[in-house]
Amino acid sequence: MYQGSGSVEEKSCAQVHRENAILIKLQMKKQGVSIRCLVSEGIVKTSHRHRFYERIEEGKLEFDEIVKLRQRLKIDPVRAELAMRCFDSPESYEDPCCETTAHVATALAVQLFEVMAACEGEFEPLKEGLCQGLAKRATTAIAENHARIEAQREAIGDADRAFG
Repeated sequence: MYQGSGSVEEKSCAQVHRENAILIKLQMKKQGVSIRCLVSEGIVKTSHRHRFYERIEEGKLEFDEIVKLRQRLKIDPVRAELAMRCFDSPESYEDPCCETTAHVATALAVQLFEVMAACEGEFEPLKEGLCQGLAKRATTAIAENHARIEAQREAIGDADRAFG
């Protein structure tokens, strides 16, 4: 499991492009998608297939190619951003904590928007300390859920051993 630095740092464009290239390369390998396949599907221009990963690292692929590429590889933009900014590693995209964080962040954004739309007055953003408290309660609930799942798995394993 990858652990972030605990703070979100601004990265240079070069760092972002480099990490994006790593994430794309990892997802292509995981999904068995070749550069040739992307060219034949019209996602990547034929002229961009040579030095493909270097082009991504250098920020030389067109924006629409990157968007199509991420869509084709089903790279969740929220999860990708969290992996690179909060977890400090494009490899952490596959980490269950990163995936869970992305699901929670997306669900929170949708729910908050719906709830605030029904409220009157001007919405004021929460202070950092209150956000930390809410995050602590949410992560405690997630950890408790994980503990329940593990206990159920152990109970099933014990039953299988007893009757197996």
